[in-house]
Amino acid sequence: MIDEIDIKIINSILANSRLAITEVAKEIEISNVAIQQRLKKLEKKGIIDAYTAKINYKALGYTTIAFIGIFLEKAKNYRTVISAMRTIPEISEAHFTTGNYSIFAKVYAKNNDHLMQILNSQVQIIEGIARTETFISLEEGILKPMYL
Repeated sequence: MIDEIDIKIINSILANSRLAITEVAKEIEISNVAIQQRLKKLEKKGIIDAYTAKINYKALGYTTIAFIGIFLEKAKNYRTVISAMRTIPEISEAHFTTGNYSIFAKVYAKNNDHLMQILNSQVQIIEGIARTETFISLEEGILKPMYL
């Protein structure tokens, strides 16, 4: 499906998505045109889905990171609950999971009071949610892309 050159391109983009194609070409030692063609192929296959920026949310005043374990009243409520959760800007991720929780979500909040407001007036009022458990992150020990 992909070869070693594709993997080098992917890893280069993961390290710095703003790197110019000419820089990637120099790094991998192939032509700019070959890099462009391979990027288009990777995009077409859905391997490269988007090019994004890594934001330092603490610098923006979001000093609390929390994870919410969400228990659903019924598993069939998943899509409706996720749809409602998409409207909450502070939720950056939500996963349908096995184990204790039906949904596990990552939230950025300005502080603990803001987190409580998000929980009480936005998350816990969503129809289909039975209850939640919240875990506050004391430190983000690893935050990196998964290199191939």
